[in-house]
Amino acid sequence: MNELSKSESLITNESAPLHTSSEHIGTAQDEQTIGSSSIYRLCEEIIALREMNNRQHKMYEQTLIKTRDAVQASFNSFAADTQRAYQQLRQEFHGEKRIGLALLNELVEIAFDLRHISRTRPLSDNPEEFARWADAVEVETRKVEAALSRHGIHPYNAVIGSSYNPALHERVGSKSMPGMGPLLVAEQQESGWASQQPEFVLRRPKVIVSE
Repeated sequence: MNELSKSESLITNESAPLHTSSEHIGTAQDEQTIGSSSIYRLCEEIIALREMNNRQHKMYEQTLIKTRDAVQASFNSFAADTQRAYQQLRQEFHGEKRIGLALLNELVEIAFDLRHISRTRPLSDNPEEFARWADAVEVETRKVEAALSRHGIHPYNAVIGSSYNPALHERVGSKSMPGMGPLLVAEQQESGWASQQPEFVLRRPKVIVSE
């Protein structure tokens, strides 16, 4: 009996370590499976993050290209408009300068004629001589008006009833006008002069302003 008990005890003791080893192997396999699954999910997240980053980068590049094209087009349009405005201003300036010089030359010639006429003013009370002298002055006056008209300078009259504008009108007085509000052009005392453009007033007309 003692020998049999010893044998059973040996069998039991020998089989116990085998059971324990199998449990350790199963646990290690489970841990390895969990670790592999975590690494796989981490790789999936990295790949998804990389794809999303690539998409966002492409969208950013597309937006940047569109913005660059829009800014370039806007700048080109601005540069073209500026160039056209500069050329137009240059032409207008040279045109006004050319007209001014031509008119000045004509007025200088007329001034010489008027100086000669003033020196030949009759000293006697002879009506015929004085009439001839007055006719000569009138001729020179018509020459001045013709020269102004030829170069696009024309009389500029104020519009009765319009608003008084110091840039367009020279105020020489004021008075109360029945049925007319304040600060309106009531009367014109003298006409002004303007160039080819109506807003380019060379001499403002003298006006009476309503109170």
